[in-house]
Amino acid sequence: MSGQDLFAYPSGRLHTADKDLAASLQAMVQKEVMDKRLELKEDYDGLLVPSLTMLMAEVGLQKMFWPEELGGEEHNDPEAAYTVAAALEQIGRADVGLAFLAAHSLALQAAVAAKGSYREELCAAVAPLFCEGNRPLIVSFVLPAMSQDSGAPERRGKGIQVRAKSGPDGWTLTGKAVRPTCSGADAGLFGVLCAVEGEEPAFILVPGDAPGLSRGQEFLKTGLAASRNADLDFEGVKVPSANCAWRGEEGFLDLLSWFYLGLAAAGVGALLADYEIIKEWGDNRVIKGRGQVFKENPLTAALMGEITKEIAVDRLLAYDLADILSEPKAYGDDGPLAVFTSALMLVHHIYVSAEYTIHRTMELMASAGYAKEWQLERYWRDVKTVQCYLGAYELAKHDFARWFYHTKKL
Repeated sequence: MSGQDLFAYPSGRLHTADKDLAASLQAMVQKEVMDKRLELKEDYDGLLVPSLTMLMAEVGLQKMFWPEELGGEEHNDPEAAYTVAAALEQIGRADVGLAFLAAHSLALQAAVAAKGSYREELCAAVAPLFCEGNRPLIVSFVLPAMSQDSGAPERRGKGIQVRAKSGPDGWTLTGKAVRPTCSGADAGLFGVLCAVEGEEPAFILVPGDAPGLSRGQEFLKTGLAASRNADLDFEGVKVPSANCAWRGEEGFLDLLSWFYLGLAAAGVGALLADYEIIKEWGDNRVIKGRGQVFKENPLTAALMGEITKEIAVDRLLAYDLADILSEPKAYGDDGPLAVFTSALMLVHHIYVSAEYTIHRTMELMASAGYAKEWQLERYWRDVKTVQCYLGAYELAKHDFARWFYHTKKL
């Protein structure tokens, strides 16, 4: 039994194929990512690109939801939420940045190709980008500016970065200094939420090589090394009418709910890595002057117990979110806003808890906690960076209030 198996999760809800995928990913990322980390550190070309290729193209995560006739795996029923959770916690255990990129791809697939939301014309146009060839397709989103609001644009309409106009030849998009969620420097497909004058917002898919789309210089980041981000300019970018995935709020909320599931699982993966690090420390360090093994000291044991409690609860919460997406009616209101609110609450809770837990681990390990060779500081950086992309927690609380207290002017 591996250490992470000590943390309960609803294994009975996962198919045998899901468990096999998680086990193979666990072994694969250990060998191809974690064991090479000390030598290659955060080398983009030497470590991260080959790892992303392995996970998305070779393992086939970027083909997961698409129909078989389009080259996909057609694993697109609601229970695919468990597959997403099981896969991304293993990837997040190795590298939160890789899981962050995978979460984008899987969320878009789910919002476009899952049963109940299948869009035939759009799938036929987009699936070849994911299913043909042996290269990973990096997906990025252009969402409302996180400093404005964390929730659905139709209700507030703030912060939308790109404007779109529909015409007989399709859509025309404009926007300056647009900040995507990831990989602005090299994403192959952007899902762009666009303001449409006098109408509902439109979510439009824009290929990375679309004429009129230009990329700025890659900017420095603290975490998520797998994401080389840069601002974008949309100068009269034209795409076919079929590239509009949906209009209004419902599809957008569905996309975000799946995206937050992926991020929640990635955060749990970081915590499982945290457990392995502190367990090794507790097993092998001796308290100077006392000759006492670190984990046998009552004070340090209590703190280590607190750390494992947070990890255990967070893992259960991530799989609860998978269960909500799999069978929302079992949880009461199954509307997209209800599911979105649950997803937003749970993902924020997991990342607040992950930050706290890694902080406590760093305290126990003293200077080794932030030394690069122990890797813990990288998980801390990645968790904090994901929190930035989630948006301000205080603004998320406004979404909670809107749902539970029916506020009208907030």
